[in-house]
Amino acid sequence: MFHRIFMFLLVLSAVSAFAQAPVDEFTIIALPDTQFYSKSYPQIFLSQTQWIADHLKDQNIKLVIGLGDIVDGGGSATQWQTADNAYSLIKGKVPTVITIGNHDYDQNNPSGRTASTKNFNAHFGPQYYDNAAWYRGSYPAGSNENFFSIVNINGTDYLILVLEFDARDSALNWAAGVLASHPNTEAIIATHSFTYYDNTRMSQCDVNSAATFGVAKDNNGEDMWLKLVSKYPNVRMVLSGHVVQGDGTGRRADLGVNGNLVNQILSDYQAFPLGGGGYLRVMKISPSLNRVSVSTYSPYLDAYKTDPNNQFTVPYRANGVTAMGSVSGVVKSAIDCSRMAGFTVAAAGQTATTDGNGTFTIPAPAIQSYSLSATHAGWISESKSATAVAASASPAKIFVATGGRVVGSVRTSAGIPIAGATLTFNGGALRIAKTVKADGNGNYYSDWIPVGGYSVAVSASGYSTSNLAVNVGTGTTQTLNVTLR
Repeated sequence: MFHRIFMFLLVLSAVSAFAQAPVDEFTIIALPDTQFYSKSYPQIFLSQTQWIADHLKDQNIKLVIGLGDIVDGGGSATQWQTADNAYSLIKGKVPTVITIGNHDYDQNNPSGRTASTKNFNAHFGPQYYDNAAWYRGSYPAGSNENFFSIVNINGTDYLILVLEFDARDSALNWAAGVLASHPNTEAIIATHSFTYYDNTRMSQCDVNSAATFGVAKDNNGEDMWLKLVSKYPNVRMVLSGHVVQGDGTGRRADLGVNGNLVNQILSDYQAFPLGGGGYLRVMKISPSLNRVSVSTYSPYLDAYKTDPNNQFTVPYRANGVTAMGSVSGVVKSAIDCSRMAGFTVAAAGQTATTDGNGTFTIPAPAIQSYSLSATHAGWISESKSATAVAASASPAKIFVATGGRVVGSVRTSAGIPIAGATLTFNGGALRIAKTVKADGNGNYYSDWIPVGGYSVAVSASGYSTSNLAVNVGTGTTQTLNVTLR
């Protein structure tokens, strides 16, 4: 009798929980790096997608996102077939978008870009989505390195934007066009590398950043945030993998320039036994409750990870409620990546001095955004926007560099000064863009700019643009005279 009563209470509890679920709640499944399942544990990959197929209804799964590194060896036909077999269990049953990772290029060489995506596109290129009305377009044409979908969930359209590994500027420009053309459609971005294990965004000093893969000229997560993600009010979330440091997890929340809250969530379990043990992310999104509930489950092990890095709840949108939080982060040298002690950082009318590890914390009302820079004699700081949060840290990285100057003149081939000529400097240790103009005598002066190499575009009305290069050293003044024709 007791057993029957107990079972009845369990069923009643389950029915009650189901009844309490809001009508707009839905589930996204994120599949972190599956590379070692494709290589060595195909049964684990199959267990993940079979579980998804079996639980589409009771889990209310409306979208599956592969976070990249589908395979370990981009040139292995066997691994690609294993991945194909696993994804075939859910193909046509639920919208599924599959992101390219660094291991998914033919020779594991992201620097090859489109020319090195033969295998990826053969299996998961545009033709893979031929019968999916929600698939809307890709970049470059004929390749799924970057693509987007419009998925209708519970009567609401969601824009799912997939970006290539350490995206090129051209890919970000394409993505900007997609976001701008769908201003009222809430967007979720998937890209292989974005958030780092210490809850910062991936940047040039981090292990496995863009420079590690020969694409230093392209964009780490921090660059992608500044150039794209932070600029569009409809972006709600960025999901990524790639990072094995720490426990393979990380998360942060920031306000974009339009005041929208953007959750950035990392998961990658490949460093654990059995290539990750089959753990995937179950993300229940409840817009009406302003809630994203994340759990981490392995269908293969039938086990959950329940620590705070793997089971948590975050707000879906900024709700206007102010609580006390803090702005925190680290100041680093852009020259050698060292942590910089003794720098002054200001926010919310208060200042803090970086400690021996270059870190700082400033109490500040949350959730609000603050402009940060670091000051110290002889150094130039980049400006950074940081969001104060109350529940978990969203630390900022502020890079600093020593400086130098560039001076010179702009003249015609006959030696006549060109007043008002424009010189745009791009590059340097802080990857800045700075424009200066020549005076009435054709002379210009850059003032102090961060050390490093720059490309310089020089233009004036009626003349052809000249493109030059200059290297700026610490405390030096370089002379660069320009002739326009």
